[in-house]
Amino acid sequence: MNHIVREGYEGTGPGAITPDGCAVELYRRISAEGEPEIVARAVAGRLPGARLLELGSGAGRLTRPLTELGFEVTAVDESEEMLDAVREAVPGIRTVRSPIESLDLTGEERFDVVLLASFLVHAGTEGVREGMLDACRRHVADEGWVIVQREADGRHEGLPRERRAAGGELIRAVSSEPSPDEGRPGSRSLHVEYYFPDAKWTQTYLSCPLTEKEFEEALAGAGLVVDAYLDEQRSWARARVAAPGR
Repeated sequence: MNHIVREGYEGTGPGAITPDGCAVELYRRISAEGEPEIVARAVAGRLPGARLLELGSGAGRLTRPLTELGFEVTAVDESEEMLDAVREAVPGIRTVRSPIESLDLTGEERFDVVLLASFLVHAGTEGVREGMLDACRRHVADEGWVIVQREADGRHEGLPRERRAAGGELIRAVSSEPSPDEGRPGSRSLHVEYYFPDAKWTQTYLSCPLTEKEFEEALAGAGLVVDAYLDEQRSWARARVAAPGR
């Protein structure tokens, strides 16, 4: 696979940094914060044994708890270092190295659940969001679900802002600035810092905010229709394949 360079994305700190600015060692340390349970509740009738395609698995932050909840997970990431961490966390798991937008496993199978978490639907590079949503549609079974995490309202406002994550680490969202020279129209450049007792990491990445209407229209463009929001902030959505003619 050719090395991918994603303009507008960068990271600093110890260890390997992926093309989208993520530090592998950082994501080995960060824990899930209730996301797997949201996914499980949304598809409870299919558990245990639901086949789940996790797009952008990273180091397995969600992968391990998803398997523990009864999903049969296939983890996809463009970084071999991230997938090494996934296989370390979940021995025997199936992994696929590929950018999400060019993934094509349709000759092999389709999945009960396709998961696009980590706000990836807000990808700020022209055409990437569309490619990711097309991959979701391409790989979900006709009666399956696509689960997507979107940014809650106000995510780009009131910065700097900080919080303590589940493991006690400090996460500081420093800035969100317009990015007129990089990315698609409306994209913003976000800068985030992560503090641990023994290390600090930073990540800068492009994000294109979407209103709820714009989000639903983006999914509709890929042949998907939202049938439920899964949390009070409406940042988690469940979608189905749109009926013919919609």
